[in-house]
Amino acid sequence: MHTLNISRLGLSCVLVLGMAQAAHAAQRLLPATTSDQVPTLLSTQPAPKAVIERKPVTFAWALDPTAALTQPAPLAATSREYWQTVDAATLAKGVDLPMTTAGALIRISPAQGAAPLPADALSFTAGRRSIAIAQLADAQSLQQAGMPVSNGTQVLRLGAGSGAGHVQLRAANARGNYVVHVFEPTSDIVLNAQANRNAVLAGQTMRVSIVASRAAQALPLQAQALLVAPDGSNAPVKVQRATDGSLEAIFTPALRNNRVAGLWELQVFGMLGDTPRDVRTAFAVGQPTARFNGSVAQSADLHVSLPVQAASAGRYEARGTLYATAPDGQLRAVSEAHAAAWMQPGQHTLQLPFSKAHLPSGYGAPYELQQLELHDQSRMAPLEIRAHAARF
Repeated sequence: MHTLNISRLGLSCVLVLGMAQAAHAAQRLLPATTSDQVPTLLSTQPAPKAVIERKPVTFAWALDPTAALTQPAPLAATSREYWQTVDAATLAKGVDLPMTTAGALIRISPAQGAAPLPADALSFTAGRRSIAIAQLADAQSLQQAGMPVSNGTQVLRLGAGSGAGHVQLRAANARGNYVVHVFEPTSDIVLNAQANRNAVLAGQTMRVSIVASRAAQALPLQAQALLVAPDGSNAPVKVQRATDGSLEAIFTPALRNNRVAGLWELQVFGMLGDTPRDVRTAFAVGQPTARFNGSVAQSADLHVSLPVQAASAGRYEARGTLYATAPDGQLRAVSEAHAAAWMQPGQHTLQLPFSKAHLPSGYGAPYELQQLELHDQSRMAPLEIRAHAARF
């Protein structure tokens, strides 16, 4: 009898030890999908010059497992506008402005060195018919509202006599170049541009879908595109026909010294018959300064340890969502956690402090780590994004 008790005790110890080892078992991250963002080659960058917090920080909170979690879709830019740069000679002869509806807003901005044009120096006509105008704002009021416009800029609204058709803008006393921006707020002709993601790493491919419509019906479209970097440099981007008949721009922001990081912009210039529409969409481009590299493990108290390989000194943050198995057998989100720390180049670990205290009654293993992200906080860059990262 005594021997049997010892045997049972030994068996219990083995089981407990095995469970603890299983809870801490290390594993590789799940294979990335095409929609994930995963660095391949890392980039060595200078240490940030700004004063950045170096104290490690971790926090986590419970989620309502009955609430649906949705990830933000990439920004869809919508345009009922177009713009063009004209010189004084063209303004003297008359600038043709195609319109699809009445009441368009016209913003005229002098380029550097150009003479400001007062409203009474401008004329708008449709054929032989004069179009009334009303001044809505000048440069001072726009600048006070936070708009970075040049001195001499003004915004006008076309009034009586305006409508669908071609409008001629003339200015006799122009000197220099001007940007003429036409916005038709009530037009049903729209140009849309949407990237396949909100951020991309330098050296990786971005796709932007370009679609024109009128009253929600697709329209034939011709378009050109220009990629503009944060430092103002730009390059044309090829626009091609996608398999569904829409247009798309496919491009790769280049790894070019240290100027690549920040918000980039794709400018699309479209023609729908003789109606112009231009649209801009912005997205973040980051240098791949770090990545998850190695084995991930979950401890008995549900903390998740993540291996981080840093190629550049900086402050890095990991964040993720823990899903647990509900009593009905379905995976549901129960906790979100963040961890951040300063790192020198090398191998490091960030631990997401999920907790058993965040588990609702009846919830438990198996678990899944979803929406795992790695951010370079010192350079404001999302580095790695995985929809499904690990199962425990």
